[in-house]
Amino acid sequence: MVPNDTAQGLEDYHATAVAWDAAQRDADRANPLFDRLRDLFRELRESESGRQGIAALMHDPIIGVRLIAASDSLGWAEGEATEVLTLIENGSGLHAVTAKYTLKAFRDGHLDRD
Repeated sequence: MVPNDTAQGLEDYHATAVAWDAAQRDADRANPLFDRLRDLFRELRESESGRQGIAALMHDPIIGVRLIAASDSLGWAEGEATEVLTLIENGSGLHAVTAKYTLKAFRDGHLDRD
């Protein structure tokens, strides 16, 4: 069972990731949403249920949600997160570029996880 505060945090994380995906072509809208995702990630990663909830979002139908969840899950679900990011990287568009450089930074040991 996921504690209520974690469940609410995961709902907020998902809703913010959906909004971030929709705002990708508008930096003025996307950047504050990304900052909110970072804050939620820092809170959720502290509990096992939070980490599992983020990892589960790697299977969301929205590519931007998968991208952010996989990037955030590299610390505890490296294999699956790498697979998801590689699939996104092999696509096209801004998310593919983001996945490519996220994987590069991770493999080079330069990915900032905060």
